[in-house]
Amino acid sequence: MIKNIRFSIGADNKSKCVSIAKEYLLKNNYPLIEYGSLAGDGLDWVEIAKMVSKDVQENKSDFGLLLCCTGPGVTIVANKFKVIRAALCNSEQVAEGARKWNDANILGIGLMSVKETDIEGILSTWVNTKVDNLELKNIEKISEIEL
Repeated sequence: MIKNIRFSIGADNKSKCVSIAKEYLLKNNYPLIEYGSLAGDGLDWVEIAKMVSKDVQENKSDFGLLLCCTGPGVTIVANKFKVIRAALCNSEQVAEGARKWNDANILGIGLMSVKETDIEGILSTWVNTKVDNLELKNIEKISEIEL
């Protein structure tokens, strides 16, 4: 388990999956900045995605976690920010690839397409997967096309 990773986490509704995600991160002693239903701030999913993305962009957090019903919307919003590489990952395999080959720094999870029992595995895979050094040039190319 990699330590000292800071997370910004946002969810637009309360659910068992959201609670499991938060409990997993806290159990593993990851500092959290919370938005949306987690913080009781009443933000909508667009604002939640903006806040989490800003935290990662400004190095207030190392990773972002966005949880919403389907996931594409928050992922699209996050990818509007420079230096953000958000990926919608609803399985451990996709989470591994997003970290390994894309150095994704925001994890989006669509709550309608994951089981409660999958959440910890997706998060654990995300945190513990290292970037493949052979992909660094491609990852740099992503930053070069940011407008």
